[in-house]
Amino acid sequence: MGPLLWAGGVLALSRLPGVVAALPALGALRGPLGVVLAALALALAVGRAWRPRLPALPGPWPLFILAAVFYVGLGLWYTTRLRVSGDEPHYLLMAQSLWREHDLDLRDNFEREDWREYTPGPVAPHWGAPRRDGRPFPAHGPGLPLLLAPVYAAGGRRLCVAVIGLAAAALALQARALARRAGADAGGALLAWAACAGPPVAFYALHVYTEVPSALALAASLRLLLDAVAAADEGRGRRQAAGAALLAVLLPWLHVKMAAAAAVIGLLALFRLRGRPRAAFVAVAALGASLYALYFLNVYGLSSPLALYGGTAPGVGERRPLLALAGLLLDRSFGLLPYAPLFLLGLAGLPRLVARARKDVAAQALLATGLAVLAPVLAWRMWWGGQCPPARFLVPLVPLLAVAAGGLASGAPARGLARWRWTLAALGLALTLFMAADPGRLLMLNRGDRQTRVWTALSGPVDVGGFLPSLVAAEAGDVRLLGAWLAALAALFALHRAAAGSPRADAAFRSLGLPLLLALVIGAAGPRA
Repeated sequence: MGPLLWAGGVLALSRLPGVVAALPALGALRGPLGVVLAALALALAVGRAWRPRLPALPGPWPLFILAAVFYVGLGLWYTTRLRVSGDEPHYLLMAQSLWREHDLDLRDNFEREDWREYTPGPVAPHWGAPRRDGRPFPAHGPGLPLLLAPVYAAGGRRLCVAVIGLAAAALALQARALARRAGADAGGALLAWAACAGPPVAFYALHVYTEVPSALALAASLRLLLDAVAAADEGRGRRQAAGAALLAVLLPWLHVKMAAAAAVIGLLALFRLRGRPRAAFVAVAALGASLYALYFLNVYGLSSPLALYGGTAPGVGERRPLLALAGLLLDRSFGLLPYAPLFLLGLAGLPRLVARARKDVAAQALLATGLAVLAPVLAWRMWWGGQCPPARFLVPLVPLLAVAAGGLASGAPARGLARWRWTLAALGLALTLFMAADPGRLLMLNRGDRQTRVWTALSGPVDVGGFLPSLVAAEAGDVRLLGAWLAALAALFALHRAAAGSPRADAAFRSLGLPLLLALVIGAAGPRA
């Protein structure tokens, strides 16, 4: 009855004008969030009173089929009810041109308005640096359009989204396998799968972006490299090493920002492999890197991936890495945690993964590539990603955070934040379904620092979005609110750490009171009634 009492008491307080005047955050519970809180409390109460015997944990194929059916089914629903947005039409237009005309000269495609096959438009060109002969050239990498060209020819935008959905299902399996490699037990590996199967990967499984293919190529390359390292002691591993190199080479073709992660995989291979596996990796990687350099040399006259931006990194002089990092995690439109709260476990599990990295090659590889994924994003002024779903540039980082979450949740009994694992996973899934249920409301799409539609849809008399910082163009109130969020997270993580050795601290995570108390503390820093 504890969850029901907590929820009932807080919901009752939200109906008292004087209390709401003192704690405006309570007013948010007079809308749809109040229903969510009541449903959550009821589910927790039923779960404590009725503990059914759980079946055996599913194997990889059932998990793949479950995720694939979910992604493909939801993707087909979504794409038939919403036009393309953001960078999607440009990737599709490039795929059209490659299949039909075997080039990336999109001037004639824009003249014919080929984009009318999937949107009424209009679509303005996204040109990068001009070719060396002066003609305009697309600002996006050719890797995804090249992969999708035959797919688009066979089934248009819908089939492209279905294929990306299958890639997302495969990505979740890679996260599960990497979690086992990093020492997670079966339950922890299942949580890693669930973290990767939910938001933000679920958002990008419904759109034509490079994020899911990039994350899959990175995770699969790491897993093959680790397999090759393990097999090298027995003189085997050449095929795994060659596969790891091939996938690593693909990364910068998908997006220039993934070049750093590809380079880190190459360094890991040089230091960890030996003999024929290392030779196989080097041969494939050297060929791929040469072709990549020749591509840029032929198109731009400069053998650097930065040729796409005229030879220099974009946004120089506008970089604010600490603000970008905070925004990637907490921004109300583009942050990870507001939409995927399960990754609280991933952040809390990073210190354990760092400690394991002293002796474990899997943890070392995950952390090194994770830093390589994060660094270019923090150095870019548009860390939020433009008009897109939340947490765009953190999607390739999701396997690392999923593995960290799986490690935190391994072992029995669950303590601290691990007690919340399935509740947080369910909340993220429920939010995903709510955002995708009516595509025409555009709840999944954000743009700059404009009002976030999903929080407006969940608001009652009080705007829920006002209690989350907007850091794209942060003002003083947003900085104050960010400080409150960071302080609350620091307290939560400290209490989680104490729960490992203190039954009293662990008991706090059994109650609905802790998250409600933290929410009210954060709300005190939000807008006044």
